[in-house]
Amino acid sequence: MRTTLAIIGWRKQTAQWHHHHIQSYTIILLLLTLQYINSFQLTSSSTISNINTKELQDFLATPTNWPNIVLSSHSVKCPSTKDNRVNVPLQVGDYVEEVFGLPPLLPLSVIWKCVESRDGYLEFYSKNGVPNLAYECKMIFNIQQDKDDSVVVDLTMEFEQKNPLIPFAIPILSLDNNLALNVLLPIAIKRVR
Repeated sequence: MRTTLAIIGWRKQTAQWHHHHIQSYTIILLLLTLQYINSFQLTSSSTISNINTKELQDFLATPTNWPNIVLSSHSVKCPSTKDNRVNVPLQVGDYVEEVFGLPPLLPLSVIWKCVESRDGYLEFYSKNGVPNLAYECKMIFNIQQDKDDSVVVDLTMEFEQKNPLIPFAIPILSLDNNLALNVLLPIAIKRVR
C-alpha cells in the first residue's frame, strides 16, 4: 500500500510540475525549431480612416515617410549608384537605401528596389537584404478600400535568414511592423493633412 501511494504521489507531483512548466518548454521548443526554419513571413494589418487608396499608396511608396512610421527605420537615401529621388513615390525600377537598427551603434541597411506598383499593391525587393542577417527580402503592401472612407492596409515582410539569431528577433520585428501600421502610420498621415 505504501508503494502505491508513493507512485500516485509522484505522478501527481509530476503532473503539477508539467503543468507549470509546459509554457516554458513550449517557448524553448519553438525557439529551437525556428533555428531550422530559413524562410519567414510576417504580416500586419490596419484600417486607416479618412484617406483613399491612392493617397495611402503614394504615402507608403514615398521612402522619406518610412522613418516617420517605422520605429526601427532611421533614414533613407538614394543608393550612390542610382539617381532616382526618394522624396516622391517610387516607380518600378527605382531604388532606396534604408538605414535602420540603432545607428551609430548598430547601423544596418538594406537596398530596396520597387518591383511592382499598381493600384492597391506595392512590392519592394532586396536580393542581398541585410548583410550577414537576411536575404531575398520582400516588403509588400496590399491596400484596399474598406467601407465608407477607410482603407485596409496589409504589410507582409518576407525574408530568408543568414544568421541563426534571426528567429530571436522575430517578435521584435513583428511588434515593429504592428506599431508602424496601427499607431505610427495614422499619426503620420494626420500630420501631413
